[in-house]
Amino acid sequence: MPRLFILAALAAFALTFSTVGQSAQAQILDPSVHYLERLKPLILGVDKDSSRMEPMEYHLKVGQGYRWKIKASDLTEYAFVAPAFIRNIWIRKIEVGEVEIKAVTLDEIEFENGGEAEIFFVCIRPGTYEFGTKGLMERGVVGKIIVASTDAPDAGKKTPAMADDDDDDDDD
Repeated sequence: MPRLFILAALAAFALTFSTVGQSAQAQILDPSVHYLERLKPLILGVDKDSSRMEPMEYHLKVGQGYRWKIKASDLTEYAFVAPAFIRNIWIRKIEVGEVEIKAVTLDEIEFENGGEAEIFFVCIRPGTYEFGTKGLMERGVVGKIIVASTDAPDAGKKTPAMADDDDDDDDD
């Protein structure tokens, strides 16, 4: 009888903790997958001017997941760079066409004849970072990414660089 009692107690204990673990898992959502904010696409080469890009500024927040599409016109070759920013985000993946690239970091995204790439990431460190393309940054065409900590007063504020169709799926 004591053996049966111990087995029943162990089964009840295991059942209790297995359901607690499941509910706890259901409450923890990965910011790199769920509730991603879709940023306004960065356009390289605007209005047939290969030396322009828009938008020039993004406001993001630490801990939030984002999808950022970069579209390059076929006006010239572009090499997108944002070294300090890339070192301060966690990259989940980069999509180029039907290809998903899983990488810890990257140096640049080069567009030889136009095209687009989409970066899925989470900001991990607040700060102000520069982005642009090689050749144009040296001539003063530099964008700015401002990452606020989650306790900053304007951290939840929607900015023009955020797209209107925020969603949490990662298929297009």
